[in-house]
Amino acid sequence: MKYTLEIPDQEAEFVLELLRRITSVKLTPVTSKGKKAAMNTTEYLMSTRTNRERLLASIERLERGEGVQHDLIED
Repeated sequence: MKYTLEIPDQEAEFVLELLRRITSVKLTPVTSKGKKAAMNTTEYLMSTRTNRERLLASIERLERGEGVQHDLIED
C-alpha cells in the first residue's frame, strides 16, 4: 500500500525519523518536476571545476551586493 504525505517543513525531520524506526516502512523520496529540474541544473553547474568556480564566484558577488540587473529584451 502506498501513501503520499504532505508534511510542514518544521515537522518533516521528526516524522521521517519516526518512519525510519518502523522496520516495515520503506521510504521513497518523491520530488516535484520543478524541484527535480532545479536539482538537475544545480548538479550540472557543479559537475565541472570551471562551472563550479564560476557559480560560486557569482554567488559571492551577489552576496556582496555587486549584482547587476538587466531588463528583458522583448520582440
